[in-house]
Amino acid sequence: MASLALALVVVQLVAVVLCGVHLHRRRGHGADGRTRSLRLLSPVLLATSALPLIPLLAYDASALLWGLWGAGYLTAALVHAAAGSARGSVGPPAPTP
Repeated sequence: MASLALALVVVQLVAVVLCGVHLHRRRGHGADGRTRSLRLLSPVLLATSALPLIPLLAYDASALLWGLWGAGYLTAALVHAAAGSARGSVGPPAPTP
């Protein structure tokens, strides 16, 4: 069952990276686009961070898996915080004619 935990941790890390890339690409779309993206991606970040806990707790998981899960969980929190703080920031300046 450690393979299930490993698979879920890998899915968590991939989802966090993809969410971070998506939010980074949406930074030029204005505050409304970032808010909408953050609202859609928050449940994804939460679900992919919480799902690996079940097999990690149920089956005596190794410290490596716990460390990978913790790194993914902290990275998800940082992605969410960075997107939330960028939501209130001003976008790039408008080009002058």
